[in-house]
Amino acid sequence: MTRSHVWRLILLAAGCLLAGCASDVVMLNPRTSETVICRPSLRGLDPWSQQEACIADHIAGGWVRAEPP
Repeated sequence: MTRSHVWRLILLAAGCLLAGCASDVVMLNPRTSETVICRPSLRGLDPWSQQEACIADHIAGGWVRAEPP
């Protein structure tokens, strides 16, 4: 194995580990107690951007992040 192959394997392993770091975010409507889960998308180049957009949309509507139990 050459050095370039080793670096490619290291980068691939790091990418796989980082892809699993995202977690669901629960948003809570304080007026109605309704909850929504904002999940990262598995499609696209930046899976967290859709989750961030979901969170931003709900915060703009008066929602808050639910505290974990």
